[in-house]
Amino acid sequence: MLRTFSIWLLFVAGALAVCDLNLLEPKPIVMKRFGSKTAIVKRALTNLQMSTNETVTFHCPTGISINRNTGQSLKINAATAELLCTDDGVYLDDRQIIQQRSGTFISCSADFSQTLYESNHSLTGCDADAMTLLVGYRLPALPDVKLLGMCYDLGASRLRFVSFLAYAPRNALLEMHTDHELAALQLDSYIGSLSKYFRFPTKSEFQTQVDRQKRLGELFDGKLFEYESLLQDTQQIQELNGYTDMLSIVWLRALRSGNWLHWLNALRAAASSGGGIGDDEDVAGSRFDVRVGVSGVATLPVAHSCNASRPLLLEKIGDSTLPVPAQIWAHVRALQPSATVPNEFVVVAHNSPYFNVLELSSFCEDICAEIPWLSNTLFGQLHLVPSYGVVNCCRMDQLQKLSDFPLAPAALPAPTAAVSTPISLI
Repeated sequence: MLRTFSIWLLFVAGALAVCDLNLLEPKPIVMKRFGSKTAIVKRALTNLQMSTNETVTFHCPTGISINRNTGQSLKINAATAELLCTDDGVYLDDRQIIQQRSGTFISCSADFSQTLYESNHSLTGCDADAMTLLVGYRLPALPDVKLLGMCYDLGASRLRFVSFLAYAPRNALLEMHTDHELAALQLDSYIGSLSKYFRFPTKSEFQTQVDRQKRLGELFDGKLFEYESLLQDTQQIQELNGYTDMLSIVWLRALRSGNWLHWLNALRAAASSGGGIGDDEDVAGSRFDVRVGVSGVATLPVAHSCNASRPLLLEKIGDSTLPVPAQIWAHVRALQPSATVPNEFVVVAHNSPYFNVLELSSFCEDICAEIPWLSNTLFGQLHLVPSYGVVNCCRMDQLQKLSDFPLAPAALPAPTAAVSTPISLI
């Protein structure tokens, strides 16, 4: 079970604050221990005022730079540094590195993105010919921090699906237990950047080529599509900015900015502290294991000059064709099951302007109205309106028409006694 603890981080100025540190861009990841717990403080702080004998840990994969307003500078050629505030300055590993207790600026030596690793254990449903990749970072004497799991077919340069925990609350501490999917995986093998060795289509290449698809005929309108990351949550986009090309797919423009955004807003509200979904206390502050992926290839309708539908494959994007997915789906599993609300279902977005809404009932029985944290939102009102992109909610046993859908994750063990683990503060 996940428990949420509200907390105020108070770095109080005054007689007790003797070490004044300013954070500059690119900002390091800041970690602070509170008793038996370690908070990973997200990148909102610009100033830290530390008391005597207080320690704060900074993490930067590119190294840590410390500069004084006197012009003095120091570069720490390590990814992590724990700084101790004393009456006579700031220490690193029993060595004084800052004498004066103000006018100090700390930043990463260069900009960075989170690092890519491979796990020795696969995500459930990730085939043997695909890799289970993790985006995250390692911290000394602490468990790995994992932001995103990916099932990736490196041979075909094709993303199959991603997995993540939705979401850590704002202005609260989230005690992490072992009941979500990524907790069972480790950052086993360092991969680094795949973009150095493999070529991924870019937005500019997509825009250049999309209007040259003469083979698709007059029914194809390139202005209806765009090339963007599969992850559309604003916070995830910021954290995983270095992997945008690797995660990008062809979106139906109206869907991405319409009902898919509405669905993400509903998910974020349901997972936030306080819920943000009216009076339904049962789901306020809920947590969800979420997988997002694509299925099939969209098709053009039958034209007068052709007696068969044609797949929407954009040719000569880089070195290969780029498919327009028929569906974009999100597999949602509640980590705090309810007896009255469906706890596991799949949101299916139809990624084609040619999808016939009259065929929706044959795809699956729509259960969006049975999920209060969805039905009582803008998504619940508009999810079947074609101008916003048609989206429906399916039970797990009604996915026969969803091709390439991975097997459902195996039931995870009940959480054991709490241990000291990283907790995220957003």
